[in-house]
Amino acid sequence: MQERLIRLLEAIAGAASPLNATELARLTGVPRATIYRNISSLIDCGFVENTDCGSRYILGMRFVKIALTGKSDVHVINAVTAMMQQVVKTSGETGFLARYRGGRVDLIHIETPADPSLSYIYPGLGPRPAHACSSAKAIAAFVAPELREELLDIQPMRYNQKTITDPDQIQRELNQVRRYGYAICDGEIDEGVSSVAVPINVDRLGAIFSMGVVGPSNRIKPMVQNRILPVLTAEAVRAAAAIQHCSVVDAETTNAEAMADAREGLNNTH
Repeated sequence: MQERLIRLLEAIAGAASPLNATELARLTGVPRATIYRNISSLIDCGFVENTDCGSRYILGMRFVKIALTGKSDVHVINAVTAMMQQVVKTSGETGFLARYRGGRVDLIHIETPADPSLSYIYPGLGPRPAHACSSAKAIAAFVAPELREELLDIQPMRYNQKTITDPDQIQRELNQVRRYGYAICDGEIDEGVSSVAVPINVDRLGAIFSMGVVGPSNRIKPMVQNRILPVLTAEAVRAAAAIQHCSVVDAETTNAEAMADAREGLNNTH
């Protein structure tokens, strides 16, 4: 039973376009009547969804979430290092990569300028608040709504006078981020330090990653429109493709981890 379900998931994941029951039966060698029963089980646990026409199938949001958020930091960093380096080279400031995972946003990678004579900001790795940090704002604004709710604290921390903590104001700012396509932190955590981030949109989950630059406010703010945003926007598109299509070895490892999680989920369902 479990092996048939896994074969179905693999067939659906590998198809260039959504498949129907007849096509799945031909690909997997499983009778069509059994396909319908197995598909029903996969739909019940969120691993498969019907398309709009109702007779073709795609991977469900639950399975997509497992597969994409399950990629290790090492896989993701390796995939986007070249893009990060281009951002740093063009802006002359520190670049960062953030990801959503486990109900929060973490900075997982930092690229610093190569010029030893240049002073720069090092933001550190780890959790970032969705109401005050550009990396987390960019993710919160564009991630799937069901994931966004996990990011916003009921009682957000005030770091200084510039920090927005009113829930309505936070929502208005996230709406503005969605409208303009980027997020800014202008001294909301550390006075005199500004950052800019853009979302990295991945499949149907939206922006579960973001990338940006951070530096002294007097250097960052004049460069936002003409220098920083053009390179961030371009490299974020490349980063999205790279994350979704890691190297063959990375993809095989990630797929194995996702399949293991899928088996566990199916065991818990039946």
